[in-house]
Parts: sequence; C-alpha cells; structure tokens
Amino acid sequence: MIRARPGVLLAIINQQGPMAATTVITSISLPVKLRRRLDQEAKRQRRARSFVVAEAVEEYLGRRERQAFTEGRERTLREGLALSPDERLALSEGLWLELTLGSSPVAPWTAAFDTFDDYEQWRRRGGARAG
Repeated sequence: MIRARPGVLLAIINQQGPMAATTVITSISLPVKLRRRLDQEAKRQRRARSFVVAEAVEEYLGRRERQAFTEGRERTLREGLALSPDERLALSEGLWLELTLGSSPVAPWTAAFDTFDDYEQWRRRGGARAG
C-alpha cells in the first residue's frame, strides 16, 4: 500500500515495452486546494487525474511556445527597424543567399491575369509548375 502526504499526487503507470507512449512521473507536489480542484475537474470530465494534468501541461507549454515565438518575432522586427536601409538590404540579400544555398538557379518569369478567375484556373492547373 502506498501512502501519500496531503498535497502530493502519486501516479503509477504500468507500461509495456520500449515504445510506451507515456512517461511516468512518480510524484508531483501540489497545494491541497489545487489538488481538490484537480480532483473536481477530473470528476467533472469523467477522466483520470493524469489526463487532466497532461492536458493542462500541454496547454501551458503551447502558450509558452507561442509567447516565445511572439517575443522573438517582435525582437527581430525591432532589430530590423534599427538598421539603416542599406543594412536591411544587405541583410535581406544575405538571407536570400542562405535560403537558396544549394538550389539550382531559376529563370525569372512573370505571370499576368485579366481576372481572378483566370488566376484560379492557372493555379489549379499547377501554376508555375505547369509551365
């Protein structure tokens, strides 16, 4: 029999084989009030506590990843705006060369359309790939 201190959630998962889809976290500490809320939510959803915890962790990490992406994008924008026009051009040319490294040169081309429907038909036929 396993006995836990109040406020500690114990989880024991029986896994079979090396390709198990879950990882066992044998214990995490939670305040008693949070543990009660977790139990209530699990009961409300008719799910296991571990499901609710995994769902919450997934949501939290997704939110943190989006926040990190947004902060990085804003930092890049601020740094780019701080550059002079000549520096921006040099940076964009360098990035383009890096992006196309190892690619075969492509002959430039232009497509023109009289209507959006003409464009849609061209796109459905494969666009530039169709020639």
